[in-house]
Amino acid sequence: MKYLITGATGFIGPHLVERLVSQGNFCRCLVRAGSEGKLPASPNIEIAEGDVTNPASLEGVADGMDRLLHLATLGHMSNYTVTESMFQKINVQGAINVMKEALRSGVEKAVHTSSVAAVGIGEEVPVTEETPCKPHHPYGRSKRDGERAVLEMVRNQGLPAAIVRFSMVYGPGDWRDILKIARMFKRGIYPKIGNRPKLTPLIHVKDAVEGLLLAAEKGAPGRIYHITNKRSEPFDKIGETIMDALGVRKIPIPVPEWIALAGASAVEKTFSLLGKAPPVSRKNIESTLADRVFSVQRAAEELGFDPAVDPEQGLRETVLWYKKHGWI
Repeated sequence: MKYLITGATGFIGPHLVERLVSQGNFCRCLVRAGSEGKLPASPNIEIAEGDVTNPASLEGVADGMDRLLHLATLGHMSNYTVTESMFQKINVQGAINVMKEALRSGVEKAVHTSSVAAVGIGEEVPVTEETPCKPHHPYGRSKRDGERAVLEMVRNQGLPAAIVRFSMVYGPGDWRDILKIARMFKRGIYPKIGNRPKLTPLIHVKDAVEGLLLAAEKGAPGRIYHITNKRSEPFDKIGETIMDALGVRKIPIPVPEWIALAGASAVEKTFSLLGKAPPVSRKNIESTLADRVFSVQRAAEELGFDPAVDPEQGLRETVLWYKKHGWI
């Protein structure tokens, strides 16, 4: 099978490419100039330089490909140096540009990767794929709008694309949320905000790749699938697992919710005045405090999706990888 993969040099991309190549598949990886060094040399890997925001650079990139996996995105919500228009340019118009090329070349199946951030905090428990989207921040709005654009192309142009919504994806090599939390705990900072469970959806990168490939194989055009664990984990339990893997034990610092929210607002304002990305924001705290639970029933029934990595095991593996590679 021949795959075109955008965003191949991000966090999930290399894991996906390694999986596909190990199974004898061919991967054409669309990358921005200068980032191709993040992928291994292999006769089954072809590098194609391009930019999803530049349609001219995409011409012919999907020719001869059986499937398209669109991972390229601008995220995450903690990147406060990014404007809303920049999120829209890459996460919405970029998706449209890529999917137009998929239509032109006649790929058999495309999968557009989105995020549970497109839904927002969600008032239903659990949130299903039919729950109305009320995104909580600019990144989430761009992911929702990207989904809408792809679905419109499915309806009006016959685009053979399914959509997967990932929750927090973590694992070895992840430089995002779990690494930030681990570094904070290593420095002796362990705030315990409020007393709510703060149920947090997450999924190991191996299971994320599996769900993505199942959607490419069995996903129906125009169908959205949640790719996350069957249960959400209490945020404080995630923190305790990370501390255990670090080999440290810190006494939690209780912080009332209102103080955490006010402090985050102050930090956000101060850093924005300095032209720097703040380590935390009010939106961060609001999302963390909420119980976010997403149903994977549709993915289980229609794709056969069954995540295998236990969060405690996966988080320990991730922290040990950080330690081995000198990241913490």
